[in-house]
Amino acid sequence: MAGGMAKVAMNTCLEESYAMRDRRGDIRIDVDSIKGDSVEMKALSDEKSNLALQILQERQIASNPMKAYAKVCTNQIMGQEELEPRMLKNKDANLSPLMRLLYHTMPILTWLPRLRLSDVKADLIAGLTVGIMVIPQSMSYGQIAGLPYINGMYSACIPTLVYALFGQSRQLAVGPVAMVSLLVEAGLQGQLSEQDCPEWYEQGSAASERAQYDVCPQQYVSLACLTAAVVGVMQVVGSILKLGFLVSFLGHPVTSGFTSGAAIIIGLSQLKYILGYSIPKSQYIYDTVGYIVAGLGDLNPMTLLLGLATLAYLIANKKMALRFPRLKMMGPLGPLVCCVLGSVLMIAVPVLHEEFHVKYVGDIPDGLMPFSLFGFKLENIPKVLPTAMSCCLIGYMESIAIGKNLASKHGYEIEAGQEMLALGISNVIGSFLSCYPVTGSFSRSAVNNNTGAATQLSGVVTGALMFLTLMFLTPAFKWLPTFVLAAIVLNSVIPLVAFSEAQHLWRVKRQDFVLWVVAFIGTLFLGVLM
Repeated sequence: MAGGMAKVAMNTCLEESYAMRDRRGDIRIDVDSIKGDSVEMKALSDEKSNLALQILQERQIASNPMKAYAKVCTNQIMGQEELEPRMLKNKDANLSPLMRLLYHTMPILTWLPRLRLSDVKADLIAGLTVGIMVIPQSMSYGQIAGLPYINGMYSACIPTLVYALFGQSRQLAVGPVAMVSLLVEAGLQGQLSEQDCPEWYEQGSAASERAQYDVCPQQYVSLACLTAAVVGVMQVVGSILKLGFLVSFLGHPVTSGFTSGAAIIIGLSQLKYILGYSIPKSQYIYDTVGYIVAGLGDLNPMTLLLGLATLAYLIANKKMALRFPRLKMMGPLGPLVCCVLGSVLMIAVPVLHEEFHVKYVGDIPDGLMPFSLFGFKLENIPKVLPTAMSCCLIGYMESIAIGKNLASKHGYEIEAGQEMLALGISNVIGSFLSCYPVTGSFSRSAVNNNTGAATQLSGVVTGALMFLTLMFLTPAFKWLPTFVLAAIVLNSVIPLVAFSEAQHLWRVKRQDFVLWVVAFIGTLFLGVLM
């Protein structure tokens, strides 16, 4: 009887469905030809039906961050323990509480045993490609943050390896990024006390012409590492308190406008390496433009020519890689090609640096990264706190946006809380080993994805390549021209200036357009930390 009713109901449903679609003109199917098909339907037992209902309810709550947070608060107020998700409980019922905790917080225990040979090959190619790309990028981003080149390279090694242990995203590339680097430099500028950097204060009125990180580089490095530690602690605590949903309150127009304005500030900060004369750094566009105009008399034509040629090659190389599939590997390899050609040019043509005064990187220390924990001064925490909060919020927002986008493309899910925890642990451990704050990178994650990364093993390969570079290959970058690094940064931030997004908002929703413009202009004229 039940089977007959199921057949009648299914036939009726099919008939109505196809009739409706036929009226819309979407599809035309002869309903009579499928009326005779029988469909067997089996009802779940009461126990399984209740379990399925609970799982669906938990997923619905988890998909709504406000409901999820309200549930946690209610349980805490009522003195009730938060129940473990039914799906997880049913799956890991035979595991001890400690093992369940480890499996939940360390995804490597899940994906490593499932590795296939095809995944290893794909991750090896993707990891090496991103590793080659991140070497010059990390040097450039370290310089944006006001740090020595080597600290940028450290930050592309240790946090990358740590994230592979704790992160859920299989394609996310973690390391130094331009936006966070700018926040670090803008926030820590002038924060060293007279006791920490007496040489800078002894200059008196002339101190404004030189940044503290130029006068007292080691003390500044310690301050940047302390900032990374505070960022990491914030992210770990935020993960425990399940505060990841807070980034959802930052609207897309605001973040897009902020990113566009910050990208322009970053690009202007690199012009001194293209123009060939000193330009003081500033987070305000009017100051930077004024410095550029005032120093035009010191323009170095040779540096300008070589810098523009490098930038033109990088832009053309990226477009060619996107247009022709056979050349797609040339996109991520472009920066390395420029580094090699630039170094060879400086060695083969000594007149460039001897007579035309084209600047190059110089000596970079090799070997293991120094332990920076003992250089932390707790009394400096209030000084770095505003910068750490900005880096924590912007960094996490950037990383979770990339991670969720890539996860949806590949048909898996990532938890916002676990990603915040992974980034926090990466920043805390990195801060102990001379790293500054890191997060997920748009450009490198895209390359990682496009070159076929299948698991977090690609991040391990990238970190291992960076480690080998630090151990043995840093002398090869001595003759690297600074205009090449500047061109690499400019090529990376140009796509971040989203004027097309503003045009789209103007056509679609004028209110969001106004928010974009306010965020954009505010970033340019009030600074990235306002």
